[in-house]
Formats: sequence, structure tokens, C-alpha cells
Amino acid sequence: MIKSNKKYILSALMGLAMSAIIPAFAADYINAESFAEANGISHQWFPIQKMLIMRKGLNSIKFRVGENTAIANEKEIKLSATPRIQNNVIFIPADSLKGVFPGARSVPSVQMTPTNQNTTFQSSYNNQNTIKPAVETPVRIQTQVQPVEQPNIYDQPSQDTDSILLALRHSLREDHTRVVLEFSNPVSYKSDFKNGIYRLTISGCKNLIPTKRTDPVGRDISKLDINSGANREGLILTFTLTQKEKTPTIETVADPFRMIVELPSGTPLPEVASAPASITPPIIKTDITPEQPTVNVPKPPEMEKPPEINIEVPLETLQNKSFLGRTIVIDPGHGGSDPGFEYPGRPPEKTINLETAKYLKEELEKAGFKAVLLRTNDTTLNSTQRLSLANKNGGDLHIAIHTGGSNDNMKHGVACFTFTDKGLWYDNNIQGATYDNVFAEWLKTTRFDLAEFLAKKINNRLTKHLQVESRGVTKSPLLPLKFIMNPAVLVEIGMLSDKVEGKNLISDKYKQAIAKSITNAVIEFFNGIELK
Repeated sequence: MIKSNKKYILSALMGLAMSAIIPAFAADYINAESFAEANGISHQWFPIQKMLIMRKGLNSIKFRVGENTAIANEKEIKLSATPRIQNNVIFIPADSLKGVFPGARSVPSVQMTPTNQNTTFQSSYNNQNTIKPAVETPVRIQTQVQPVEQPNIYDQPSQDTDSILLALRHSLREDHTRVVLEFSNPVSYKSDFKNGIYRLTISGCKNLIPTKRTDPVGRDISKLDINSGANREGLILTFTLTQKEKTPTIETVADPFRMIVELPSGTPLPEVASAPASITPPIIKTDITPEQPTVNVPKPPEMEKPPEINIEVPLETLQNKSFLGRTIVIDPGHGGSDPGFEYPGRPPEKTINLETAKYLKEELEKAGFKAVLLRTNDTTLNSTQRLSLANKNGGDLHIAIHTGGSNDNMKHGVACFTFTDKGLWYDNNIQGATYDNVFAEWLKTTRFDLAEFLAKKINNRLTKHLQVESRGVTKSPLLPLKFIMNPAVLVEIGMLSDKVEGKNLISDKYKQAIAKSITNAVIEFFNGIELK
């Protein structure tokens, strides 16, 4: 009995000793993804930077694997242990989320032995276009938990209440000119017409003039001026009409929101002369069918035949096999009810974009990458849907494919664009604190230097392989690149309106050459990352 008690006491003492020792060598961790999905928290993993951002409403926290500090609601906090990756799952210290997301449900924690991982990713973008990270190859995170449908900051209606005028198009009709204004969100307006001047004042939109527009000046419109409203709010469109009698009409259409303005012709159709007054009542002939007016329906232009093109673009090799399997998200611009730029006798922009994107997916997969298309058919996607799909796929790079077009027949060549907030105007009072915080955080955490690095590679490859001119690499506040979490570029693969380039874009072989050129640029991008 005494031996038994001694054994019990010894066991208890050992247990107390171990409980005192374990905290020095182990810490409580939780699965970051499980916690986020259980509480409807947006989470985004940046594999190259080994950075995790979790965000819900106004609250956010940013971790880096191997670092013992985090940024919670824009303030640096000390962590009890460093975030780490194990079996392709991100684990964070359980106590790091206290007070960041009030009311959040807890998830089971596990004890892990902290490691002294020095995995901080540092890079420099220099004139030689070389990026030199200081650590081993980042490990991609493969989702271990099936995603559940939870509210996501990118699935909710944007706090950006101001709409953007995306396009201005016109068409000439028999008795009027039709002008279509396409917006990203609904707007309100008022109009007035006096002495041939029709003024359209639009509120609830940014004072940005779209690059995608046609010039409606002609038979019914002698002049069009587009100006900013008072205090840089909204737009004012002033049409000077060739007629001064008939008031223009407006119709609005949703999904996408469009304003259809019909401006009456300055040369009204001849009216039928009325019969002179007569005492004798007119004789009504009921046995004669009145003649129907003949309507001449214009024939659609014949589709041009693609030229014979033989461009050989040999696919290059990815030197560092550690980058095999990286995900490239491809966004074929426009689609469905949004045709993009149109040119008589040639397919619309949306078709060329999709066909090129499909070829690009094939070539990227041949090179060893994983490629994801945001649309695989002629589907309408609004900006919110595109953004949500792009960020949910968690790619390493994002490439938006577009085709240019212009009324200037001399304009040709390829161009690449990256995002900048310069020239983007918004009112904090209208947007609200949530939008301001999210936008500011996105600008701080997004690698625009990597985007520019990729854009230069793509631009150089296209001009080299296709033997076309370059319209340059430009920073612009483009909506398709806004809030994309990974390095993103928009590529204009040519001008559909150009006499030569437009015909080339019809050719499948030319689109294949474009796809191979962009793939070589992606390979060169990753080959330019020198691991130490």
C-alpha cells in the first residue's frame, strides 16, 4: 500500500513538472482557414510573400510566416509564437486573434513546438528587372477544408457607391441618333433642353471619361462636351443638336445599368399632307388593304477571312522547378451582354478575348503551371463577380486579356497596364470608413512592383515574337485590376480597329502565338526570381 502511494505521488509530481515544462516548448495554434470559414472572415494567402491577411468589416490582421509580430487593425502586436506551415496548412497562435474579431467562435486548438523559422521574404525590384528573395521556395497552400458559403467582403455589394461610366457608344438610326451610356452601377440624372442644347447632368458617378467610346458627332449632333459636375462630383454631358424642336428621350436598362438617349434627327421625315376640308364626308373603302411601308433592313457586313499567318514561338523552359504548379488566373474581358469593342466584319472583342485566353490556358499548363479561366463561355460577369472569382482562386499571378479599338485608324500595337490610384478620385464621405480602410490596406499589401515586372516581360515578349509595335506599359486606375489581391496586369493584345492587326486577331494561329508569347513572359518572370 505504501509502495502504491509512493508510485502515485511520484506520478503526480512528474505530471506537475511536465505541465511546467511544456509551455516553454509548445504553444496553442489554430488552423487559420478553419477559423476564418467558421466565422465568415475573408482570408487571402500570398504564397510568394508567405503572408496571410484576414479581414471582416473594419477589422483585419496580417501575419507573416516565421515572424513574431502581426499587424492588427493597423497596429503592430507581439505574438506568443510565430505563424507556421505544417502539411500545407497555415497555423497561427490561438491568442493572436483576441479582440480582433469580436464575437468570433473558437475552433479546436493544437499544441505545436515553435520553430525558429527565418522565412521572411524580401525582394528588390531593380533596373535589371531582377527580383532576389532571401529565402527558400515558398510552399503553396492546398485547401484541406471544404469551403462553406460564408459572407465574404468581395461577395458583398461594394461600399463604392459611385458608379463609373464604362463606355459611351452610339448608332445612327433613321430618325434619331442613339447614344448608350453604360455604367458599373445605377446612377441618377436630370436633363434640360433649350434652343438645341440638351444637357444631361448625372450624379452618383465618378467624373471619369471612359476610354471606350465612340464619337456621336454627325448628322444629328454637331458637338458633344463632357465635363465634371460641381465640386468634381458626377458628369455633365452637353449635346448641341442640329434641331431645336423635339426633346430627346431617355430610357434606362439594368444589368448592366445603361442609359439609352435618343436624340431626334435634324432632318425630320416628310409628313403626309392632310386632305383639304370638305363638306362631303370621305368615302371609306373597306375592301382595300392599306399599303405597308417598305422597310429596307441593312444587310450585316460579311465576315472577313483570317489571313494566312505562320509565326513560330518556341516555348521556353522553367529553370526553377520549385515554381511548377503555380496558379495563373486568366480573365477574358467582357462577355455575354457586354461585347466590348466591335468592328464591322470582325468578331467582337469578347470572342477574341475568350479564344486567346483558352489558348493561353493550354500553353501555361504545358509549361507546368496551373491555369484558371474566370469564364469559359459567352457569360456576362459584372465587376463584383469577376473580383470574387479572381480572389477565391488564390492565384499567384492575374492576367486580364483585352483587345483594343479606336476611331483613330493609325493607332495600333500592344499595351500592358498595371493599377495605380493616381487619377482615381473618390469622396471619403460617400464611400464610408469601411471602403477607405479596405482600399488603403489593399494598396499597402499588394505587390504592384511585381505586377509592373510581369507587365514589362509580357510587353517585351509580344513585341518580340509578333513583330508589332508597343504602346507601352502604363499605370492606370483600371476597374478590372482594382482589389485584385495578387500581382495583376491587363494586356491589350492588339487593336481590332487596325487594318492589319485587326485581321490578324481573327486568325487562330495568331492568337496561339499571343498565348505562347505571354506564357514565355510568365516563365521569364519566375526565372527572374533568384532564390537564396
